[in-house]
Amino acid sequence: MTHQDITETAVDRDVSARRERRYIYGGDTRAAARPVEGRSNRRAIRRKVSTFNVIVGIFTTGIAIVLYVGNILAVNALAREIGSLQAAYDRVVSTNATLRAEVTRKAAMERIGTIAAEELKLRYPAAQAEVFGIDEELEGELTAGEEHR
Repeated sequence: MTHQDITETAVDRDVSARRERRYIYGGDTRAAARPVEGRSNRRAIRRKVSTFNVIVGIFTTGIAIVLYVGNILAVNALAREIGSLQAAYDRVVSTNATLRAEVTRKAAMERIGTIAAEELKLRYPAAQAEVFGIDEELEGELTAGEEHR
């Protein structure tokens, strides 16, 4: 064997090894081991991403970011408003509690009795008030007389 024969044999083995490793998509894998003339894998076609699709993607991402940041700002503004309204509500509740306590203190019978005795010179009656009834006939005559006037 000559050097050229050895080289051709090595090249043939390399080509047949590469062909045996090929798979024909959608075909029989056993047939790929025995390549059929005229039938081989197609070269992969690399699809390029169009500039339009890149621009649309960037534009969409930008709009999504702007909407997200706007939403965060709106939520923060609402949280501040809720905080100020809660503080105002707490002040109103505190004022109401203070006013209720003051009304309760001023409406106490002991305080009213003391003021009536000291400032107005009023006193409690010594005798119990007398309860008496009214004659219903006399009452009817009096009311009838008042209606004629």
